[in-house]
Amino acid sequence: MFPSLTTRSWVIVVAVMSACALTLSLTGVAAATKVTATQADRPLSTCFWVGPYTTARGEEFNTAFPDSGAIYWPARYTPPSGSRLVFHGQYPHARYMSLNSYNAETAAPTDALNDLHTNPDPGSSNPFLPGALRTDGEHFYTTTVVGTPPPDDPSDREPNTLYAGVPDQDEQMLILRVYVPDKNRDLTGDVGLPEPELQLANGRVLRGEKLCKAVHASQEGLSVTKLPLSTYLSLRDQPDKPSTFPAQNPPLFRAYYNSAFSIQCAYLGECGGNPPRTGGQYSNIDNNYLSAYVNREFGPVLVLRGTLPTTPPTFQRVPVMQEGQLRYWSICQNESYATTRGAGCLYDEQVPVDAEDQYTIVTSLPADRPSNATERCGVGYVPWPENGDGAGHPNDGFVIVRNMLPAADFHQAVQDTKLPGDEEQVLGPYLPRGTYMTTAEFEQLGR
Repeated sequence: MFPSLTTRSWVIVVAVMSACALTLSLTGVAAATKVTATQADRPLSTCFWVGPYTTARGEEFNTAFPDSGAIYWPARYTPPSGSRLVFHGQYPHARYMSLNSYNAETAAPTDALNDLHTNPDPGSSNPFLPGALRTDGEHFYTTTVVGTPPPDDPSDREPNTLYAGVPDQDEQMLILRVYVPDKNRDLTGDVGLPEPELQLANGRVLRGEKLCKAVHASQEGLSVTKLPLSTYLSLRDQPDKPSTFPAQNPPLFRAYYNSAFSIQCAYLGECGGNPPRTGGQYSNIDNNYLSAYVNREFGPVLVLRGTLPTTPPTFQRVPVMQEGQLRYWSICQNESYATTRGAGCLYDEQVPVDAEDQYTIVTSLPADRPSNATERCGVGYVPWPENGDGAGHPNDGFVIVRNMLPAADFHQAVQDTKLPGDEEQVLGPYLPRGTYMTTAEFEQLGR
């Protein structure tokens, strides 16, 4: 059963699947983005920027539930008293760019400065504004990071300024993000990393290695908040729970408020109240998330269906920035809070849709993948984590859906949820619906 699927669209899906070739293919940023920036003028890491973190680089960089459509560069540093950081950069040829600041101890975001809120330098233009030219002209910007918390009144914010201060912490933490670099661009969107300069209280300016030494820049990268294995297992393996716990059939997608609430709701059943949306796991302030615990014991193939929000296409070097209901949408399979590893994702431009913008996405182990679960057949595919939850439960999975920057007139995004349990009411057809089945059952749909 596929809720929200009309008779007309079901006929279309079956017809397409019947005619399609049974060839397996999977696309992703790792396969589609050609990495060309190894030149000295566009390094992919510096003494300040660590990374890049992308799932294409292997297990060392597969952490904090990563999105394969995104590239991350963290920076951890302790600036001298009275100083400020100024970044000189170019807007990337990509879908999205932002700079988030974090509480280095809790991995919760404290402030964000995204592409729309970053004004261009004089003589330059911002290619992320709707209707802007994305490839022509100059696209330079300058931003400032200060060591104070964000002002309570948004009107008190300084332009092009990120607030990185956390009470009782000298260390500051940033993450630079670039989503979906244009086709055949490098991971920075062919513009390199923003170059920091340190403006000291005495007026002196430092750059490069001198800057990194002065701010004690760390090369350790992300310090991920994971559940200790013993704690995770005590929650997962409660004696009075079924072997599929905490997954439900059909899958139940819940909006994300913060990591502590998510764990308490899933494993202890305490899902009420009005939890604060403080995030965690280095979450992006511009994203809100849905997640569902899933389990292959209900069926080796999980079929997810829903309506895909419109987003601006950019990957094929589209010359003009378009509008959409969201800036970006993705769906990812992951292990668990015990490891925070990702298994695979699809982002919006990789998701086949029918004439009514409805998608069918299959997630399974590669060995169980139906022969008609292919893009040519109108079906997206996300691999199930090979190691399950990564902590001894091979049938577990954890699906995360991202909604980024909804348009002002789109009110069915995760951002519009207010209280736990209102997801169905708010998202309506944009909420994924899942059905478990066997490989053969799904293949029969195409015959």
